[in-house]
Amino acid sequence: MLAFTGPDVLVTYERTGGFAGVQERVTVGNSGTALVNGKRVVLADGEMRGLRDALDGVVTTESSDAGCQVADHFTYTLTYDGHRATRCWLPSDWRAAVERLEALIRR
Repeated sequence: MLAFTGPDVLVTYERTGGFAGVQERVTVGNSGTALVNGKRVVLADGEMRGLRDALDGVVTTESSDAGCQVADHFTYTLTYDGHRATRCWLPSDWRAAVERLEALIRR
């Protein structure tokens, strides 16, 4: 089973919060196997290429509490390329990667 951290992991994405108390987690391994809220999902080659391309655009690698003072906010955490950052607003450079990761949740 794919672990949430380690050398075989490409990226881990978590979204928590909101008034409903959402807790979502996606971990994608370098092999193209993902763990989506505990469910195993296999990404097609094109999906992996698209995700890698989107992740290459991520430059925001530090956490920030900006926006966390808003009631019922979402918290986004992205772990990639040796960095783990948590944000309460989604940085624009994360958007393409997050859209691909959230699409896996909706499968």
